[in-house]
Amino acid sequence: MSTFAVIVVSIMVCAYELPRLIRKQQRKEIAVFLGLLVISVGLYAGAEKGVVPNPVYWMEMVYKPVYDGVMTWLK
Repeated sequence: MSTFAVIVVSIMVCAYELPRLIRKQQRKEIAVFLGLLVISVGLYAGAEKGVVPNPVYWMEMVYKPVYDGVMTWLK
């Protein structure tokens, strides 16, 4: 259900932003806007379905050894 909500909100954002960008003929901005929107919705849907790992796991992999080292140093 939440993936559907993200897609609906993305469509609403496009409906709000794209007419202005088209009216101002900002082609590069349109391409960047749509590209980032598709990437972000795709990554969210992938993380929600379990295809793409959650970014929190990556941060945990990086900061866990740092945390352990600092805690060892503080004891």
